[in-house]
Amino acid sequence: MLRYADRPDAPGYGIIPLDKRVGRSVRRKNNFKLKDIFLSRWRNIKKQFYSTIENQIVEIKEKPHKVALGCALGIGINFIPTLGIGFILAFFLAAFFRVNRASAAVTSLLTGPLVPLMYALNFVVGGLILAPVTGKENLLEFIIGQYSLILKVGHFQDKIFSFLELFGFTFLLGAAVNATIFSTAFFFFVSFMLNKLLTEVSSE
Repeated sequence: MLRYADRPDAPGYGIIPLDKRVGRSVRRKNNFKLKDIFLSRWRNIKKQFYSTIENQIVEIKEKPHKVALGCALGIGINFIPTLGIGFILAFFLAAFFRVNRASAAVTSLLTGPLVPLMYALNFVVGGLILAPVTGKENLLEFIIGQYSLILKVGHFQDKIFSFLELFGFTFLLGAAVNATIFSTAFFFFVSFMLNKLLTEVSSE
């Protein structure tokens, strides 16, 4: 049974108590503040993003060498094991060296599918350098022997050391050589193509 104060014919029925109204008002204000803060931060992030993209596009016209250096960095980073975050490392390294970040990240992403071939080439080049040093005349046998280091049966600790040995010598030596050669070649190629493109655009 309803109390008299809760009945429709009771005085003040339907009027929300002051403390409840104040509580609701405070909650609404807090929600609006959180929403405003979120929207403000989102606008700032979006503004910074568009500003970054705009600056990278401007650099293509005004500083093509920075774009070429970014591309060189992007392809070079993929010769090194990065656990799938090569494009992120390329972006931050490009920011650190003050070259074009967009071209570095995009080049790393586009050449990502070629990583298995790059790694194989690392073993080949590293093997070509180390095989004569180690007295191995047959390069194929040397490379197969390097692969077998991580496949041999043994204790887990032995496998870890074998893996480190594999990636510590043959692979990384080949990676350093390949990254240097391909990055340099790609830098000159992109520089040539960009300068040619900009010359054609300016002449029109």
